[in-house]
Formats: sequence, structure tokens, C-alpha cells
Amino acid sequence: METEILTARRRRGLYLAAFCLINFCTGALYVWSVFSAALAERFTAISGSLATTSQLGSIFGLATGITPFLMLAGGIVNDRMGPRAVIGAGGLCIGAGYLLSALASTPSELYLAYGLLVGAGTGLVNGCTINTSVKFFPDRRGFAGGAVTASLGIGAAVLSPLASGLISAFGVACALAAFGIASSLVIVAAALITRKCPDGFAESFPAASGAAARRRAPARNLNWLGMLKSPTFPPLAALFIVSTTMGLMLLSNIASIARAQVALPAAAAALAVSVISIANTSGRFISGVVSDRLGRVPTLMIALLAALAGFAMLCAAGAGDSLLFFAGIIAIGLCFGAFVGIYPGLVADEYGPRHNSVNFSVMAFGYSVGSIAGPALLRWADTGEGDFTRAYGVCSAAALAGLAFAVIYLLLERRVSK
Repeated sequence: METEILTARRRRGLYLAAFCLINFCTGALYVWSVFSAALAERFTAISGSLATTSQLGSIFGLATGITPFLMLAGGIVNDRMGPRAVIGAGGLCIGAGYLLSALASTPSELYLAYGLLVGAGTGLVNGCTINTSVKFFPDRRGFAGGAVTASLGIGAAVLSPLASGLISAFGVACALAAFGIASSLVIVAAALITRKCPDGFAESFPAASGAAARRRAPARNLNWLGMLKSPTFPPLAALFIVSTTMGLMLLSNIASIARAQVALPAAAAALAVSVISIANTSGRFISGVVSDRLGRVPTLMIALLAALAGFAMLCAAGAGDSLLFFAGIIAIGLCFGAFVGIYPGLVADEYGPRHNSVNFSVMAFGYSVGSIAGPALLRWADTGEGDFTRAYGVCSAAALAGLAFAVIYLLLERRVSK
């Protein structure tokens, strides 16, 4: 066992690099707003009736909504057998989903191909990469979680213009097929490098802890039932739901919002996807590192304040106010990235690392709620005149509620630690 732990300590940097590469590929899921415009035009041409990106938005909601369910299933297997098989299976699902999306001629076929298969594969992969990386870095959970989740954002930022270029040159079907083949090959190959984190690995870092662990080093490893019974679970879950609703509302249709609200041309609207993805990425990594020193929840509270400023800027942005619009989506992207980057380490800090794959997967059901509520909120606010003030107002109120949930958690955490 000691030899296995020593080997894992030497190779954990390699494992982290593999997880980052894998997550880079799964970041293609968030290029949906680039694919959806071309797919809407394709379905309109095939059926003869108008198809819009708003009507296809629920496909993205389905893809992101089912990921936590597959994260939970994959997490159970990951805790017992390790990530290799689960990531490999997820990579094959993603590849098949993109290839079938390339052949889809109706939205219902796209629900099955992109919504179910790509979403399921992404859930299987992300659940393993995020949770296993946190297990391999008990001394720097914020850094590891931030690096792996940031790779998703890097993938979205880099792959967005690539997808746009492929669509312009070869059509949306060829672009989807290329994404499917490349993603499955890279993910399956990188999965072969990964290993299960050995039992007792965290205990081999007796002096390693972050700010959260210094406040209360948990002498417990709660399973998912114990986590649900914990008094700190409700405010943490509510806080996660708030953040994902705000972030996914923009991510699901940012290109369309940019066109409708600020009257940006298609190329600039595609740039908006890259900008918010870069902000999302930066928020994941920077906040993860900062939270190792400042503390998880205090860092999240700062992120919520940034989101409030961002929604205020979006409310003020009208046609032609591109700088104000981009500043707003950057602030919100940073906030969303902070939550995605910090929460894997936060859950491990709060409930112990042993069952973190399952525990974080349960917590990630808040992502499902946000993936449904975010696009739905946007559809409710869309008046057809490029005015999304109602949605921005609701999200601002949600950010204020998130600050309240954070304060409640800190009070409960202080009481539990006594």
C-alpha cells in the first residue's frame, strides 16, 4: 500500500494533466449556441417551417440537466473501481452523440443524439475527472478542482471559433462529425493513463490543508445520506442552484442575446461565446487557488458581488453598447466559474474525501435545476424586442439570496465546528 501511495504521489501531476485534456474535449458541450444557429437554419430548410435557436435551447438544457445523474452513476463506479472505464465509456457516448447529431434531420432526433448521448457522456467523464483530481490533491483541492474545471472553459473558448470555422467551410453536419471523432479518440486514449486514487492517500498529507480545513479539519467521511442529513447541506445546495441558474441562462443563448440586445453581427456574437468562456475558465482556476488561502465560501461571496455588478451592466446595455455588454458577461462568467471550480473542493472539505465522487454528484443536481431554470427564465423574459431586463432582475435577486445562503452556511459551520 505504501508503494502504491508513493507511486501515486509521483504521478499525480501526470494524472491531473490527463484529466485536464479530457475535460478540454468535453468543453465542446458549451459550444451549443454556435451549433444551434446553424442547426436551426438546417431544420428550417428541411421542414419548410421556421425553427429558431430559442426553440432548440431546451436541447442544451437536457444535455446539461442529465449530467448530474450520470455523474452520480459514474461516481459510484469511480469510488469502487477507478476512473478509467467510466471515462472511456463516457468518451464513446460523446463521440456517438455528435455523430448522430450530424445525421439528425429533426429536433426530436437531436434531443436523443445531443441532449441524451452527449449530455450523458459528459456527465460520466466530468464526474470522474473532477472528483478524482480532488482526491489526488488533498493539499491543494482548490487548485486541482479549479484546473480541471477550468479546462472545460478553455475547451469551450478554443472550440467555439473552431466550430464556427468548420460550419462556415464544411457545414454543420461535418463540424459535428469532426467533433465526435476527435473527442472520442482523445478522451478514450487519455483515460488509459488515469488510475484510481489509492485508499489512505489523503492521510499521507498530514500537514496539508487549506483555509477551510484549518478552520475545521473533518475527522469524518460522510456518505451521501450523511451529507443530506447535515445541517450545512441545504444552504450549500441552494447556493449552488443560484449560481448555476445565473450562469447557464447566459451560456445557453449568449450568442442570441448578443444579437438581439446589442445588435452584434454573427462573428461578434460568436466572440461573445469565447469571451464568457474565457471568463468562466479564469474564474474556475483563479478562485480555486484563492479559496485555498482565503476560504471556499468567502471567495464565493466575492464572486456573487461580481455577478451583481455584471447584471447591473447588462441591464444598462442597449444596442451598440458592446463594451458594457462584454464587461457584464465577463463579471457573470467569473462568478459562474468560481462556483464550478470551488465546489468540488468545498464538498470534500465539508464532508470528507472518501465518498466525494458520489457526494459531489449529489450536490451537482443543483446544476440540473439551473440547466432547466436558466434557459426557461430566458424564454420567459424574451419579449422578442431584445429586452431581457426581467431575467437580469430575477438573477440579481437570486445573487442576493445566494449571499444570504452563504451567511447561513458560515453560521451553521461555525456552530458545527464547536
